[in-house]
Amino acid sequence: MKPIRVSLLVVISVTLWISNCASNRVSTAETSPQGIIAQANEKFYLDDRIWYQDVQSELKGGKLILTGEAFFKIPIKGIGKKLRKAGYELEIVDKINYLPQSFPLDKGYAVVTEPYIMSRYQPVEVKQEGTELLYGEPVRLIRDAGKYYQVQSPTGYLGYIPKTSVRTMDIAEWNTYHHPEQAIFDKPATLKNGLEIKMGTRLPFLTNGNILLADGSEYALYGDAYHVTNAAANPLRNKIIETGKKYLDLPYVWGGRSADGVDCSGFVGQSYSLNGVYLQRDTDEMANTGRIIGLPGWTEAMLPGDLLFFTGSRRLVTHVAIYMGDGKVIHSLGSGVQIQSIDPSDADYAEGLHRRFIFAKRIFD
Repeated sequence: MKPIRVSLLVVISVTLWISNCASNRVSTAETSPQGIIAQANEKFYLDDRIWYQDVQSELKGGKLILTGEAFFKIPIKGIGKKLRKAGYELEIVDKINYLPQSFPLDKGYAVVTEPYIMSRYQPVEVKQEGTELLYGEPVRLIRDAGKYYQVQSPTGYLGYIPKTSVRTMDIAEWNTYHHPEQAIFDKPATLKNGLEIKMGTRLPFLTNGNILLADGSEYALYGDAYHVTNAAANPLRNKIIETGKKYLDLPYVWGGRSADGVDCSGFVGQSYSLNGVYLQRDTDEMANTGRIIGLPGWTEAMLPGDLLFFTGSRRLVTHVAIYMGDGKVIHSLGSGVQIQSIDPSDADYAEGLHRRFIFAKRIFD
């Protein structure tokens, strides 16, 4: 019996040794600079159909060279913090390709000129379907890809479409396609000029009663195929702001949704739900709702009640606020619910908040 016991002890010892070695290998991989960066990429955002971060690294002569792609610099700076926390005192050289890329004459924006076009996850003519884009829909150009542009749709989806399917423009002209009044087509229509319009298409409804077409021309619209909405005139916007003001000076409480305190998404969710609009619970989930109506350097189209999202060093979306107009926001942060501004000329200006702003979403017209 003794030889059997010895064999068992050997087997157990070898098994434990192998297990420990495997554990050490995993631990080493996870805590290496490359492992820390891989975890940062994974935790950056929940949905890479909309935003993503794909950073790689290489050690060269005591320097950590960062390459790959990203949309925002603040989460990249967070990688440096993570490395220092893990004990790495490396010089970090940032060679990341930040998106969107620059375009000639600052024409990094466009509107769709086809009745509809499929946006695809890869620059191909078939398969890889993402989401359809409709005529007149404003998109942001992300990159030039030969015969294609990678674009970001109003809902945030990234995809490739043929260059022949859009008309490019600068941000000033692009802003005109975000007019608060929109003609929304309730059924298919063919205009007198022969233009085919699909149901669900929305086009700017101008103050003179014309619609703005994707080629930049105006058209006098007739018939009953459409209805007009005016986001700026919706009384729900002011109701949400007034509800939000009732929470002023409440403390910030992680997970809070009550009169004892609220966190940022709890505050926004309650301000909306008390007016009959129900949002997802967490900030990153809210960020997947609605359509993009503001970006750094483009805030002209934002209206009171729109949601502003902010980045942090750990993830893409870490904070949400309600826009009040004129650069002001109401939100729960730090000491609690307060009013601050992203307008440098405002007495309530919060420079750190402004720097972290990444996009705004409109949840309702």
